[in-house]
Amino acid sequence: MSKVPYYRGVRGSAAIATRALRAPAPAAETLEPGEMRRVAFAGELLGAVRVRSSFAAIPLDAFDRACADLEIEEQAAYLHLLRLSAAEGRNWCRLGKKDLMDRLRLSERRLLRVLAALVEKRYLRPLDRDNRGTLWRVFLPREAAGEPVGDDVLLGRAAELRVVRTRPTATSIPTATPTASAARRPRAVVTEASLAKDLAAARGRDDAEGLAAALAEVRELLSEGQPPERIAACIETVRRRASRGVGEPP
Repeated sequence: MSKVPYYRGVRGSAAIATRALRAPAPAAETLEPGEMRRVAFAGELLGAVRVRSSFAAIPLDAFDRACADLEIEEQAAYLHLLRLSAAEGRNWCRLGKKDLMDRLRLSERRLLRVLAALVEKRYLRPLDRDNRGTLWRVFLPREAAGEPVGDDVLLGRAAELRVVRTRPTATSIPTATPTASAARRPRAVVTEASLAKDLAAARGRDDAEGLAAALAEVRELLSEGQPPERIAACIETVRRRASRGVGEPP
């Protein structure tokens, strides 16, 4: 007697009939990107959603490129490590083995096997260990492939940091004296109007309509709590892409 292969369908999937391509698509699929609307379909409201705070800034390559190179448990570990590094604005994280085991619900043996694979594939490198855990250098997918990170990623400038291990006193804290050139250097004033003007110019649409569209977009970003410096950095990325004939990122 031959064994019947075990099969369990997805709950609710059997009740969905395959729609012909010539049939009208659900209205939610016709909404423009960024259009803040939701429309009813199959008992749900489908449409726009925008996370305004407490979100992780992780490059799409982590999903579209790295995950194609990693096994499922390696994917989960890598995404958690990116959550604790790149999403916090740095290329490292310090994490205890127990904390990562709890996050991934893996045994110690399986976790060590996963971490070893990430190190071998150049997504991870251990640098230091103390009672708080291991200091990991976490590499972005392009870094792991030996490529430049690209214009969409901003890196901190290389600098030496002097670490003071003794407790400073009031007399031991040096007072910075500005040089004459620094004192004469004017501070750049960033306003929503100047940001809008820069954005319109970067897009090559510095007419009245282009300025109005750029101003509306800048005001929306500022209302979401985006700092002007970050908006200015994104505008610079748009300008560089335009100069190379590359469109804006989606």
